[in-house]
Amino acid sequence: MTKEGAALPIDTAQLVSMMFALLPVPVAITDDRGRVVLCNSCFTDIFQGIPVIPTIPLREVEIPERGTFRVKTLPLTDQGYQIVFAEEVGEQVQMRKRVARLEKMAAVGRVVSGVANELETPLADIASYAYLVEREALAPEIRQVLGSLLARAERASHLVQSLNAIGGSTDMRRAMFDLNQIVCNAVDLRRHQQEELLDVVLNLDDDLPKGIGDPSLIEQVVLTLLMNAEDAATSNPDREGLIEIRTCIRNERIQLHVTDNGPSRDATNIFEPVDGGVGLNISAEIAKDHGGDLFAWNSYGGGATLTLELPIPTEEVDAVVSQLKDKTVLVVDAETYVTELISDALGRLGAIVQIANSGSEAYDHLKAEHHDLVICDRHMPGLSGQGLYRLSQDLEPETARRFLFLTAEPVPADTRQFFSERGVYFLRKPFKVHDLLETIERLFDSNPEPGF
Repeated sequence: MTKEGAALPIDTAQLVSMMFALLPVPVAITDDRGRVVLCNSCFTDIFQGIPVIPTIPLREVEIPERGTFRVKTLPLTDQGYQIVFAEEVGEQVQMRKRVARLEKMAAVGRVVSGVANELETPLADIASYAYLVEREALAPEIRQVLGSLLARAERASHLVQSLNAIGGSTDMRRAMFDLNQIVCNAVDLRRHQQEELLDVVLNLDDDLPKGIGDPSLIEQVVLTLLMNAEDAATSNPDREGLIEIRTCIRNERIQLHVTDNGPSRDATNIFEPVDGGVGLNISAEIAKDHGGDLFAWNSYGGGATLTLELPIPTEEVDAVVSQLKDKTVLVVDAETYVTELISDALGRLGAIVQIANSGSEAYDHLKAEHHDLVICDRHMPGLSGQGLYRLSQDLEPETARRFLFLTAEPVPADTRQFFSERGVYFLRKPFKVHDLLETIERLFDSNPEPGF
């Protein structure tokens, strides 16, 4: 304003020039050959050393140490001059790449889940038949071979269950596990597969309490941490690889520390799918599903430490010998070897076991007498397990709380909720005898009805 109150004259050209120069958006004018003839300071800072902009209406340009920019052009004159402006789209590009990677992982996951489902039944057959053969009188060398077969079948079964659980096609198991034993098993397994010489030092707490969760998933996490440490420790051929594995209790939590003498890692992004690999990313999710967490940090002087932290369980899973003694159990399954396996296992614990190979046969048993527990295959020809369950409710309403379903397929969410509200349990095939006993115990503990 002047002393007389009149407005100062405005130099429009100067204002436009100042606005053009100070815009926080990269803007330039190019000729008909894409050569930059005028640009603001923001454009100069980002596109320094790039005198020619390709005459394409829309494209993405990656500038080293600057980021990724989407460049747009608008016609300015009839002589081919154009306005060029750019916006930073690095986060959008990374998001697109991540989505593409996740879609690829999902496709691979569907294939793996399908293969795992196909393997489940043969593995159950192998484990069950091997268990039945083991009951016979065998020569020591044959028993040793059979024991090895059983161990490998169980490991393969655990892997299949892990793949299904990770893929979301089955529920996570819940059982007590010894983390020290899982660590020893993982180290022993990797020792036979390592191509490089590694010194693995174990420092395990003998007083470590047992954890609770899915033992096969925890084993996969431990294997992943161990393999990650192996890759890092063997990356320098001029230095002998060293891995230290330690278990302890800290802040009332179970902890597993896996430390290597390899190079430092990007601890911030190590669990991201793009940077850290699928294994660690999924391992972190498994840890969270178990009420725990997975941490990473670089050790002083080199190397890194990955720490798995799990809660100390407040519940106990004890033996069910006293609960099964003199109890009447009805086992219903169309597959004879399954009924024989369960009958033998529960009979050794003092249970009185009856066998039925069809739903109608089982219904006759239920009409004839009282049963403390019914173990039934969910899918059977004729009268299915769920059909038998509904009929048993008319005979004796309390029977609903004494059903344990066996299933080789995932249970739909609505069905699972329906039975969960009524105290009915499920056990996924293939299973070990130990899994069966733990599930029976939970069923008994959650349903303290008369007769239990």
